[in-house]
Amino acid sequence: MKRRISRSEKQAKTRSSLLSAAAKVFCRHGLEGASIDEVSAEAGYTKGAFYANFKNKEELFLVMLDERFAAQLERIDHALSGSEEPGEEARHAADDFIHHMDGDDDWRRLYFEFVAYAARNEDFRQELATRHRALRKRLAEIYRRWSADFPAEPPLPVEDIAAMTDFMADGFLLDKLIDAELDDALYGTMLAVFFRGLQALALGWEPPEVDAELEASR
Repeated sequence: MKRRISRSEKQAKTRSSLLSAAAKVFCRHGLEGASIDEVSAEAGYTKGAFYANFKNKEELFLVMLDERFAAQLERIDHALSGSEEPGEEARHAADDFIHHMDGDDDWRRLYFEFVAYAARNEDFRQELATRHRALRKRLAEIYRRWSADFPAEPPLPVEDIAAMTDFMADGFLLDKLIDAELDDALYGTMLAVFFRGLQALALGWEPPEVDAELEASR
């Protein structure tokens, strides 16, 4: 006999369908042009079903973002296993990140549209900032676990390193959205150079003073 679907399973299915439909509608019409009616119709439900699961379009997007961030962090945690030299491992983790992002151009466009929207909507900006803080906190935990067996302590607070790599990712993805011909390998190289530089600083390397370099060049 066919098992009867529980109420919670039915609600989860409705919620998942609405999220998938919203991604399509948002990408077709943008945030401002997309309507809750169209999202509901795309998913095969009524507007009432939408409001039973989400307060508004912004909340729906934040749920999508939570899911994306969680998946990204899981891949990074897996990639930074500590089995390779830190610079190379950072490069491979970066390559994996870009590979997954390249497969979803619509999501990148949607993400930056919501970032622009956050600049005009204070309540939504605060919600988005909260998500990024949580992302960086979890990323710092991953880096702390990854660096536990390094020969020296990181030269900067792990929280700052997590923030810097988050900024690098957003910056690269934004430029990639503008110039699709950018070489994806550049991002991996950037992360490898960054972490090798941190490793060198941790082991006692000091960059030469700018004044000394200028004096030597005269």
